[in-house]
Amino acid sequence: MTSTLATVEPVRPGVPPSLSARLFTPRTVASLLVAAIIVAVAVTRAPINWGDAWNKIRHANALLYLAALIVFYSSFVVRAIRWRLLLRNAGESQPWPGLIGIIVTSFFVNCVVPAKMGDVYRAYLARAKRHISASKALGTIIAERLVDLCVLMALLLAAGAVVFHRKAPGVLIPYVVAGTLVCCAGVGVVLTMRAGRGQRLLRLLPEAVFHRYESFRVGTVHSLGRFPTLIALTGTVWGMEAARLAFVVFALGDGNLLGPSQFLLVALAAALLTTVPFLPGGLGLVEFGMVTVLVAVGGISKEAALSIAILDRSISYGSLVVLGFVVFLLTHVHAPKPRPPLVEA
Repeated sequence: MTSTLATVEPVRPGVPPSLSARLFTPRTVASLLVAAIIVAVAVTRAPINWGDAWNKIRHANALLYLAALIVFYSSFVVRAIRWRLLLRNAGESQPWPGLIGIIVTSFFVNCVVPAKMGDVYRAYLARAKRHISASKALGTIIAERLVDLCVLMALLLAAGAVVFHRKAPGVLIPYVVAGTLVCCAGVGVVLTMRAGRGQRLLRLLPEAVFHRYESFRVGTVHSLGRFPTLIALTGTVWGMEAARLAFVVFALGDGNLLGPSQFLLVALAAALLTTVPFLPGGLGLVEFGMVTVLVAVGGISKEAALSIAILDRSISYGSLVVLGFVVFLLTHVHAPKPRPPLVEA
């Protein structure tokens, strides 16, 4: 959530955030270089038999792998239904099928550009394709990210308590602490916005800026209505993440080594690592984290854990880069120019 807030840029009428420009900034190149170094160190230094890991991947069950793919892309339907609910709460009625391509595109951008710029691009597409205020759309996306993180942390702590009982691996603790702090900070910000604190100071800003903020505030605060349904949809999304991982593990023949709580723990730990803003899609860091947690929770060999991480990321990262690029081209080429608003973008 904080990374999205930190990178919010003005969305000028008719001008999308330039993805091509973002791909060649020093920050993007640096993040890709860091990811490449992590992968290179893992390949050259890790005490892993890469041949055994690759051999397991080659003999994976194709039907179960296909099931994992289906579960992964079905989750975008649930995400679209949830975003429709957030938008409806904020006063925008939209059909959920038209939101799927926008969400897939934003996930693709997050996979190739650091700092969660895909969220900003999603706000632009909401304005360009659905004629929703970009400020209000971005507010609903911030609210969605906050709910995602809070539910993720609650499930992660619950799964961790079941799996580890008293002592969790040290590698997980900093991320859990950071995630919890971000959740608390995010809830505090939303409560402050809901109470309307600082409105007098904000009214000293230029009128256009104030109206943009007010639209953003409405999108963030009001979208959090129908809370039980919102939580249920979010829990379904994270459950599908765990189901995808389970199909991958069974495809590799290691399904008897892990239980439901362990599938959920590993999937949520991987999802938490993707929120690190310095690496596009958490590339390199997620794979390392998955191997570490898999070895810790299931007593799985490093080779088996590596094969699980690579095969799972071939879906959640590799296939998304390929398919997401196609969807990005379609949405980018066919996105109509937004109608200029009277007050705010």
